Amino acid sequence: MPWAVCAALIGNAFVQHATWRWCYYIGIIYSAIALIGTAIVYFPPSRPQQDYEVSRWDELKSLDWAGLALYTGGLTVLLIGLTWAGSAEHPWKGTSVIAPIVIGAAALIACFAYDFTICKHAFLPLDLFRRVKEFTVLLVLVFVSGMVYYSMAGLLPQGTLYVYSNDPIQIGLIQLPNGIAQLIGACILPAISHKIKHLKLQVIIAMTVQTLFVALYSVAMPHRKATWMALQFFGQGCFGYITLLCYFIASLHVPLRELGIATGLIGTFRSAGGSVGNAIFNTILSSTVNDKLGPNIAAAAIAAGFPAAELELLIPAVIKNSLGIPGAFATLPDASLAVQAVTSEAFKQTYAYAFRRVFWATIPFGVLAVIASFYIKDASQYLTNHTAVHLERDATMHVRHRDKGHVERVEQSRVVAPQGSALSAENNHIL
Repeated sequence: MPWAVCAALIGNAFVQHATWRWCYYIGIIYSAIALIGTAIVYFPPSRPQQDYEVSRWDELKSLDWAGLALYTGGLTVLLIGLTWAGSAEHPWKGTSVIAPIVIGAAALIACFAYDFTICKHAFLPLDLFRRVKEFTVLLVLVFVSGMVYYSMAGLLPQGTLYVYSNDPIQIGLIQLPNGIAQLIGACILPAISHKIKHLKLQVIIAMTVQTLFVALYSVAMPHRKATWMALQFFGQGCFGYITLLCYFIASLHVPLRELGIATGLIGTFRSAGGSVGNAIFNTILSSTVNDKLGPNIAAAAIAAGFPAAELELLIPAVIKNSLGIPGAFATLPDASLAVQAVTSEAFKQTYAYAFRRVFWATIPFGVLAVIASFYIKDASQYLTNHTAVHLERDATMHVRHRDKGHVERVEQSRVVAPQGSALSAENNHIL
């Protein structure tokens, strides 16, 4: 709870009063405690159920190595192209951008084609993707929601720094509504979603709220700090809610034999969306700032009477001053208070302009996800405390010798779910 709600505040406090390395030390401490606790109390079966006759080597060989290589390699190469795009060394029309994007996209297409047609143990099984309303649509939702959330998790504190305050503690305090919303969206609302029911409607509303309020971030920049704080509560709080609702819906629709791969794919597409979002939205931000920042600062400085010959020294000083570095203008005697004020405002206005374009760029993806959410097959009818099953007598009998001269006959039965139910119990046996 404290880390989710106060993440930016705690992280900036470390930077100001200790060292940023504490962000990693905390992770090491938690991991060590979890590792020791797991070793002490967790004793899983030595072999998976119904898998006793398969060797571990055969299990290892059965993994979809080709599909995994195509997926991870293709996504990595694609992200390289998207991340480089728009920089001075890599223009959008350059080969260094077009080639990795095309190669990466081709590898991802090849991954799907291979898994859908050739691989017997695919990590992208065609049978699962054919369940469009029950499962595939959910991947679209978590991908888009991940695009927006993970990119904004880094961009919003940056926006606070560049536009509103360079005080680390103030940045953390401004991000508090963001953290509180994540606690509510990831813990409280999912915990009562089965009471609310109407899972499909919950997803539609959450996706709409995320799309709307992330776009509305643009209204707050650059001088409405209270609005900036309030909008983050709604824009960032829906991600955990959407993700867990998608897990709920998938687990109620997908047969048990495919439940592991289904939930794994939801996490995979969510993270992939975050990677793609980081690449796209950071590229929009950096390319816009690179084009506008220098000319805007120069124009404001010259209008305030600053000599054009010293602009090369002024622009770095303005950037340092905006980031809170003391004495940034000390070596520029011609940088009067008026010049400092107008150039600092030009810095904020430029970043506000760039961030607004980032927020607007999320709208098409969000609209697509909202439309897709209407095609979800609702699973609310399964939100009960009862599972309808019946016992079906098996034809086989097992004979067990208890002691000399005595034989015990054991009948085997199996749990069978009703026809059409997602509760497949084909591997569950009761002796």
